[in-house]
Amino acid sequence: MLSLVVFLLAVSPSRTMGAAPIHHTEFIASATNISLQVDIGNGTVLNHQGLTGSNVLDTTESVLSVGVSWYGNLAFVESIAGVVNSQVEGRWWQYWVNGELGPVAANAYQVSDGDSIVWRYTDSQAEGLEEKGPDSTQLYEALILAGLGLGFLAILFVASRRS
Repeated sequence: MLSLVVFLLAVSPSRTMGAAPIHHTEFIASATNISLQVDIGNGTVLNHQGLTGSNVLDTTESVLSVGVSWYGNLAFVESIAGVVNSQVEGRWWQYWVNGELGPVAANAYQVSDGDSIVWRYTDSQAEGLEEKGPDSTQLYEALILAGLGLGFLAILFVASRRS
C-alpha cells in the first residue's frame, strides 16, 4: 500500500500553492578600467581607478559600503561610505557617468570599458558636472509616481490571482 502511495505521488503532476518568485538570470559582461570618484561634500573626495563592474551600483559596491532601498528591481542609493541622504538638509547622492547625470537607478545603468563614474553628495540646488540635478520636488514626485505605479501593479496582480 505504501509503495502505491509513493508511486502515485511520484507520477502525479505537482502543484504549488501561492505565487512563486520569478527570477530573471541574465549574464552581463563586466566592463573594465572604470574610474570612480565619490565627493562626500565636506571636502573629502575618494578616488578609485581600474575597477570592473557591470553597472554603477555594483562598481561602487566593489570598493565602498552602499546602503540601498529597493523599489521592485530598482535601487535607490540611501548612503555611501556611511554618509546618509538627509531630507532635512536636502542632500542626496547623485551619480554622473562620463559627465552626464544618471538617468536611471544606479543598478540599471550598464557601464562600459573606461567609463568615469562620479557620485556627489549634494543639495538639490547644486550644479552637476554638466547639468543641474533634479530639485527635491521632482524627487518627491518621482517617488510618489513610482509608489502609485507599484500599488497599481499589486492590485492587478491580486485581481489576476483571484480570477
